[in-house]
Amino acid sequence: MNWPYLRRGDVAGILLMAVVLAGIVLVLLFFPQRGQQNFGFGPEWQCARMEKGDPICVRLVQKDEAGNLPP
Repeated sequence: MNWPYLRRGDVAGILLMAVVLAGIVLVLLFFPQRGQQNFGFGPEWQCARMEKGDPICVRLVQKDEAGNLPP
């Protein structure tokens, strides 16, 4: 099978893509994504990811709201 010879631009493109991909991998390794997701709720909700099943979410209550909760 006759393979075409790589030109200078081809080698430069391959090296550029290798550097970009290595940079992305390093960023993901050193700055992993935080596990804090709101799962579609607002900032007043705190959700915990469960190993199996859906996340469990609770609504955060402010101090002035705590006395007005229904029994």
